[in-house]
Amino acid sequence: MNAKKPRRPAIIEPETLEYLEGEEEPALSSESAHTSARILISAPRGEWSDPDPETKERLLNFLSTHGVDDLAELWSRSPAETLPGTLWRLLLIDEWMKRFPEGVARRFQQGLTSPNLSKFIDVEGAHTLDFSGWRKRLGTIMTGEFKEDFADFLEESQAILRVLAASEEIWMKEDPTNPLANEVTVRDDALLNTAQELFKSASLYREGLLN
Repeated sequence: MNAKKPRRPAIIEPETLEYLEGEEEPALSSESAHTSARILISAPRGEWSDPDPETKERLLNFLSTHGVDDLAELWSRSPAETLPGTLWRLLLIDEWMKRFPEGVARRFQQGLTSPNLSKFIDVEGAHTLDFSGWRKRLGTIMTGEFKEDFADFLEESQAILRVLAASEEIWMKEDPTNPLANEVTVRDDALLNTAQELFKSASLYREGLLN
């Protein structure tokens, strides 16, 4: 893999969050996307500083008041091989599961028993996955309570998506109002593509290159 020059981390300051609303300048948009992502996810080896409590509280209050739509739109402009781009994919997966909790859980169980499972993931490894526990941990990212190793979580997430992709039941429908979400969660190949992106992000994070 070609080494990527790390993007210089934006300084996490409270005023940076002002750009979450009504901001159109691309440079500020990129800075805001990266800054907000770094508030929620700690650096693997101190590549960026942890936010002060006031800054983190402001972001969480913003999410509580305005919801995730503004932040999702901001992150969606970021490439897959960046921290905000990775969080955008996790956010879409989280929202998808909130909308169809029983259907996604059923599809996961069907994936585990699919005769095609070995085409997607190591069968023995798939049966060690804790879908319910992973689902709960996924929800902690947007509440600022995520404390785990992010690379390990990304690898677990991509494995979950591979099991979901192995399910033979095609029950989901595309959402014409949200084509970006369709690319991440709807079709089997979308699930696999997203799984591959998350796996690569895990490697980049461990190397200190997921900025």
